[in-house]
Amino acid sequence: MLREATFGLVNGDLSRRQFLVLTKAAGVSAAAASQLVGAASAQNADIDALAPGGDFITLKNATGGKITSETLRAWGVTHVFGNTGAYEAGFVDALVDYPDIQYVLGLHEGPVVAMADGYARITGKTAFVNVHSITGAANALGLIVNAHADNSPIVISVGFSASSGENIGVFTETAKVESIAELYTKLSFRASNPDNLATSLRRSMRLASATPPGPVFLGVNADVWSGKIAKTRIIPAARSAPAGPLHPGSDDIERAAMMLARARNPLLVAGAELPRWGGLNELAAIADRLGAVVSGDTSSSRSAMGFPSNHPRYLGAMRARIRPETEFDLVVLAGASRLSLARRGHPLIPEQAQIIEIGVREEHLSRGYPVDHLIYADARLTLVGIDQHLSTMTLDRALIERRQREGEALKKKTRAPIAATLQKVWDDAPIAPERLAAEIDRAIDPAAIVVTEGVTSDRYIWEHVQFDQENGGRRHLISSGGSLGWGVGAAVGAKFGAPDKSVYALVGDGSFQFGLQALWTAQRHKKAIVVIIFNNLAYQANRWAIAGLKGRGAKTGRYVGININDPAIDHVAMASGYGVAGERVIDPGDIAAALARAGSASREGRSYVLDVVIAKRGPGADAEPWHE
Repeated sequence: MLREATFGLVNGDLSRRQFLVLTKAAGVSAAAASQLVGAASAQNADIDALAPGGDFITLKNATGGKITSETLRAWGVTHVFGNTGAYEAGFVDALVDYPDIQYVLGLHEGPVVAMADGYARITGKTAFVNVHSITGAANALGLIVNAHADNSPIVISVGFSASSGENIGVFTETAKVESIAELYTKLSFRASNPDNLATSLRRSMRLASATPPGPVFLGVNADVWSGKIAKTRIIPAARSAPAGPLHPGSDDIERAAMMLARARNPLLVAGAELPRWGGLNELAAIADRLGAVVSGDTSSSRSAMGFPSNHPRYLGAMRARIRPETEFDLVVLAGASRLSLARRGHPLIPEQAQIIEIGVREEHLSRGYPVDHLIYADARLTLVGIDQHLSTMTLDRALIERRQREGEALKKKTRAPIAATLQKVWDDAPIAPERLAAEIDRAIDPAAIVVTEGVTSDRYIWEHVQFDQENGGRRHLISSGGSLGWGVGAAVGAKFGAPDKSVYALVGDGSFQFGLQALWTAQRHKKAIVVIIFNNLAYQANRWAIAGLKGRGAKTGRYVGININDPAIDHVAMASGYGVAGERVIDPGDIAAALARAGSASREGRSYVLDVVIAKRGPGADAEPWHE
């Protein structure tokens, strides 16, 4: 409503009085509405045509900053995540006249990209980032790696020196700056000519959102943003949008359905594409129709856990231990990734099993394993078609009932050791990570967004925290890129995208240190999140790797570069420095009350940090801290 009213005011279809009445009805304050009126009046002299329905937008004598702002508005962009410098001045100065586009300032470029990533995942929209020169681009690169790994639609705009300063060594000027991100973006290029700025922006937005989506790097010279262009035409998003999801062919659907109908013991795998782009309920429908077992993606893939945790035949993340004595003869990989036939000598899928793979991320399809039927198409649409085709077929009811019984028994068998371990370690001190995860599951909102970057602690979250993304339950976000510092920023970005949801960031102590600057942004914009630190006082994954060598570290108990508790890090004090309250939890009996306080703070609109000291796990856990 607000957007249409603004277009009407700019075009002259609405009077100022009519506009104020409409904005008041939309819940906009009088002060904000007056700002919009002023901005619209200032723009009327420069804009020939502006309409939400698909007409071209023609700008006269407009700066590159204004052209960028108009393009973002035309594409429905409402937030710019940034940390800018002098080269971007022409862009951010123009944003003063665009109160419908909020500039979200971050204190470091890594968390800036992480916030944009979390926002893009939750909203499904293309996020827009603005950082400064080679220095900002270099700082952002690690988190661009994560966005690339998980196909997050983000346009990363970067200011370069003025064209007159190119190739003469001016401050922060580096030749071919755009090449820094070439390996981790769909396209990395530069708009060095004012006349092609609008086209470059449109190309970036369109490509970032095209299937499969991903980050795009766009460099813009400072004089392109600050200088004026006599006349520019902006093509609206309605006439620029990429094609919709890829539809499967009817022959592919029929063949997959026939293979499933003939299978004796099928396994359905809910891969990474389903929580991102849909299909979890459709996979559940096929599982129920066939009585089939469902697993998540492999634990090493670090895919989101969105499938209903309480489904009677859902086994959680795929590991060697979930394989039943009667091996699967057909495996359906629905959007799965990084799967291989063997891992550490334990085959996850029997070599004789047939494999159906469905997805749109080409780099993951048939990656290191044979595929008998590959469907390059949107997973949700494909699963809908398969289920519909199965509904027309005569299926063996006795076989389905046998699968149901065996699948439910397999789930109980899989969950039994998890429950037994939890009971055994419940009262342990230091706090068992299993108990912390179970207490979190009990305490937090059943419809919360849960962002995880626990590294070695993630497995406990997968085992004990319940998810059900498509049925009003919790939604899980995780990064598979491996660049630490994503979790807190992604949680803040998710809160921008879903302000009415409770958002929890479950991170390791190492992860927290890489990205805690995002807390300042959360506090500045009153985007309350809860951060729970699984604090094992070490880089535990690295210790596991060293211990696995069975070399000097394992023999002496001296693990180089692992201990991060000497001097001790006061995470609560660091959060307090950004204006965020918190507490440290050491006693297992204090977990529930601390979680309750954190939840209350979140509901009151305040961020909160819980630093929970947990037991070390895995190889070398008993070694004394050492760093000399």
